[in-house]
Amino acid sequence: MIKKSILNLLLILMAGTAWAQSSGQNISQPFTLEQAYERLEQNYPVADKAEIQRQITELNRKIARSGLIPELQIEASTSYQSDVTDFPFSTPDSEVPTFSKDHYNFSLDVTQPIYDGGRVRTMQESEQHAGNAELARIRSSLLNVRMQLEQAWFGILMMQKQVETLKLLHDDIREQLEQVQALVRNGVLLPGEAQVMEAEQIRVEQELAGIRGDIRAGYRVLSEILGVELSKDRPLEVPEDSGLESLLGNEIRRPEFQLFDSGALQLEAQKNRARADQLPSLSLFTKSAYGRPGLNAFDDDLQLYWVVGLRARWSFRNTRNASMKQDILNLQQRNLESDRQAFTRQLQAELRKAEEEMEAIRQQIEQDEKVLKLREQVVEEKRKQLERGVITSTEYMMELNAETRARTQLELRKIRLAKTITEYKTKRGQS
Repeated sequence: MIKKSILNLLLILMAGTAWAQSSGQNISQPFTLEQAYERLEQNYPVADKAEIQRQITELNRKIARSGLIPELQIEASTSYQSDVTDFPFSTPDSEVPTFSKDHYNFSLDVTQPIYDGGRVRTMQESEQHAGNAELARIRSSLLNVRMQLEQAWFGILMMQKQVETLKLLHDDIREQLEQVQALVRNGVLLPGEAQVMEAEQIRVEQELAGIRGDIRAGYRVLSEILGVELSKDRPLEVPEDSGLESLLGNEIRRPEFQLFDSGALQLEAQKNRARADQLPSLSLFTKSAYGRPGLNAFDDDLQLYWVVGLRARWSFRNTRNASMKQDILNLQQRNLESDRQAFTRQLQAELRKAEEEMEAIRQQIEQDEKVLKLREQVVEEKRKQLERGVITSTEYMMELNAETRARTQLELRKIRLAKTITEYKTKRGQS
């Protein structure tokens, strides 16, 4: 019986572990930013649009390619006319033919293009580049969502660091409060000294409660973005500092550049299409029909007949308008290039600003570490003075709060540096 109970317990634990791993809620393992990116690619609705757009592009290319296959048309018609041709004479040796007023026709027309001047090829190229441009827009939209993910991610990390620092402050106050209460009981300090520290303890607890509420809200935002329920107990990993030098060596791969490239190629394909419209087209056609009248106008019975031929077409209007279309497309290319240059300048300015900010934060972190070390020494000295009753608890709390602010500032700058580096990578289009 005992063995059976132990076996059931093990099965339950194994099932619970498997469920936690499959649902991404293994809270013992830190959740990395790379894992969050992968979930975003898989679960966010914009990601599905990429596959849909690929299918749309392929269908549009097939439609364009259909211009090379034979075209079949079936036509059926019937009509009745008020009058027909009537011969005004008659001959004694032959019968004058008569024509029916009701006409019938059922035909099958087949046209096979032989030469189109490259129209189909340029249409296929244009559809492909249009699809690539739409994919780039989707990636750009997903990049904006990724930036929102990073904002929520580092917002949570900063608040968690604040919680850690405030908990240390709370523990320190509690420890010192016990000593101050002992001194009050022994008559060394006045009761107000303990009350000051009790009030400060309550203030820290209130601040902790508010920040923890904001952290829960941040996790809800992450869960909505990633499309998976994320436990507030799941630790988030701080990305490592890979160094500015390693980032500068990588190529900028923003999807907007692919959008500009695809747009330029699409305009070039349209220019080729305009040039192709200046050329004639050649096709082979055949027509099989059954109806009345047929090719033999003097036979008033239903006839089966066929026609085979070669057709050439040349549109003078297209030839005349082709040069103006090319001028319009040239102007559109200039506009697109202007947009590309403006985007590049803005991006370069943002990257330079981020580079300067990263360097400044690193220098500030070095200074913060020195300040924190000095603040710790001052607090230790004030703690000894408080224990001897030389200073009041208010003076001690002032120095302790100053140390807490210095520690918080240091930890927040470290998170800010990781945030700036991550945003810098995202702005460069690096994974």
